[in-house]
Amino acid sequence: MQDASPATYRTPSPAAEALRLTERLSARTLLLGGVMVVILSLFIGAEQDPDFWWHLRIGRWMVDNGRLPSSDIFTFTAAGHVWTDHEYLTEILMWLTYSTLGLTVLVVLFGLLTWAGFWLIYLQVRRQPFVFIGVGIAIGAIAGAPIWGPRAQMITFALSCLELYWLRGYLSGRSRAIVYFPLVMVAWANLHGGWVIGFVWLAVALAAELWGWAWDQDNPVHRMHVRRLIIVGLASAIAVAATPHFLSLYPYPFETQGSEAQQRLIVEWASPNFHNLELRPFEGMIFLVVVGFALKRPSMFDLLLALLGIGLALQNVRNIALFVVAVTPVLINTYGGWWTDYTAAHSWKFELPPRPAFAVITALVLLVIVATTSLRVSSAISPARQAQLDASNYPVGAADWLEAHPEVGTRMFNQYGFGGYLAYRFYPQPNRRVFIFGEAALMGDSLLNEYADVYYVRSDWKKVLDKYGVDYVVENRGDPLPNLLATQPDWTLVYQDKVAVIYVRKTPG
Repeated sequence: MQDASPATYRTPSPAAEALRLTERLSARTLLLGGVMVVILSLFIGAEQDPDFWWHLRIGRWMVDNGRLPSSDIFTFTAAGHVWTDHEYLTEILMWLTYSTLGLTVLVVLFGLLTWAGFWLIYLQVRRQPFVFIGVGIAIGAIAGAPIWGPRAQMITFALSCLELYWLRGYLSGRSRAIVYFPLVMVAWANLHGGWVIGFVWLAVALAAELWGWAWDQDNPVHRMHVRRLIIVGLASAIAVAATPHFLSLYPYPFETQGSEAQQRLIVEWASPNFHNLELRPFEGMIFLVVVGFALKRPSMFDLLLALLGIGLALQNVRNIALFVVAVTPVLINTYGGWWTDYTAAHSWKFELPPRPAFAVITALVLLVIVATTSLRVSSAISPARQAQLDASNYPVGAADWLEAHPEVGTRMFNQYGFGGYLAYRFYPQPNRRVFIFGEAALMGDSLLNEYADVYYVRSDWKKVLDKYGVDYVVENRGDPLPNLLATQPDWTLVYQDKVAVIYVRKTPG
């Protein structure tokens, strides 16, 4: 019996390697690679979120104390309010990163997290014509520009993208990865309160499959999908309890969404104002989806996703991120599917043969795009740029003055957006506890309404300040309250700059 000859391995010839490289450096690579690099400049930018600072400070508090806060620690007005800190793990990770690696690394990591969400969007639509993929991803990134930044909400954005990627794979029969979603929900519930949207995406898939089952009762696939999605949903609902908050976490998202005071007072909880130029790309994306549906009939899953995404974003600005999650793949699938059907019906076929010269140009252009984007990002997140933005967005000078005058004031009234920064600077000094800060659900509607009465100088503004014993005010320069205090004989202006003013109540006698 003759032994089998050993396998023969051949090293690819230089010509074959060159051809393979030429095929990779194609028009598809140039467009998609360029888009995916350029959009990083939208995701990695300087920190400008007022809530960022109190997230850092509570993260530090938890690391120092080895436990979660049970009640508010930053204010003198809501000190008795129970604190269900749904972002505790994110805040701990933020503080550890900030304290060891610095702010620059932290904002880069958040930017890469957002970018990872768009990579998952790409994976959902990668079989569509590459021109529609590139243009659609660029549109989605620009539409969400008002939302991107180093904020905990990006965790919900990325995990939503992962969930929809798994759901599309499951509904198309390509993957069963969705069965692992309860494990993702354990992490999600410990990282951000947006975990509730995970059940909304599951409900959309379930509704689409129930429709399919009712339409085609002889097809067992829809029945199987319905059964498995229900099991995944129930397991995920149990997984939410795997947090230090246990059952108290369940009602939290609904309490937040049901707050009328938040929607009236906080800009990102209000409906979008389309007179704002930065929201025009979002508005345009809505129109593109509607036109796309006129060109090609969507699947029930895509239709429900689009309707839900539009509805959420029209409810409040912060949900534009969820709109991008849901609608970007729908937009690409709709136009890409229409183009594929159109070219097939007309026997059109477009193929660009691989050419070495084009491959060289592609490589050079991509290098230029990478270098340009890197320079832009590094400039945007430089310490000098961050310091400039801090000085123009936060009461840095006012806080410095208060630090230099520790004897001034016992109870502060502060502008809502200043609260997080002031808490970061001064906690745990008792006479520097803030009136209010950005955890609106913790503050409660009653306090939010009282704050609004003072901020907008309604008829009871003096009563509110007297009720809480406020004897100094840190406010935006030019806001209604400082303008009114300038006319009050019992208040004295002690500090002002381009951003903030400080008024101190005169002591009687």
